Amino acid sequence: MVICFFGDSLVNGTRDAECLGWPGRLCAPHIAAGLDLTYYNLGVRRDASAQILARWRGELERRELQGLRTRLVFSYGVGDMAMAGSRPRATADEAAENTQILLEAARGYDTLFVGPPPVSDPGHTARISELSMRLGTVCARFGVPYFDMVGRLGGDAHYIADVRASDGIHPRSAGYARMARLLVEWPGWREWFD
Repeated sequence: MVICFFGDSLVNGTRDAECLGWPGRLCAPHIAAGLDLTYYNLGVRRDASAQILARWRGELERRELQGLRTRLVFSYGVGDMAMAGSRPRATADEAAENTQILLEAARGYDTLFVGPPPVSDPGHTARISELSMRLGTVCARFGVPYFDMVGRLGGDAHYIADVRASDGIHPRSAGYARMARLLVEWPGWREWFD
């Protein structure tokens, strides 16, 4: 099996001293158990939905392996909702429109979407929450399982403290581990391995 994780710096695992992020932590137990799994962390720092839309297809084509099933995980939104001057880099409408990625992706591949997590700034997190609702709606329309990360972690004082102790956006190792613990129990992820 090949799994490609497409996204931003939070997929990349920026500020994780263990260099695993949540994708590495999700895949490591399956590899340790002997599963023939190749995973690609295609998280790019400072990318938002427009950049991921522009690059995902070409990156996928270079990573598919003949004879192995390829699955896709998308995750972004924090960068879209970051302020660029007086407005966010993208509106919720624009980011949702960029999520038309899923129209093509879900046609040919098992696909999941992990929503963006909260950050330390309440205003930024409010915009992320609004976007998360929109992304969930888009995913439902395309039949793609959606995990509401901001909904699950928004009230998690330990996670927010970890983000605050970092740079206000990215958690440290403990925060990424927390994300992975939530995702490993998610039926959307578990169904790929049961």
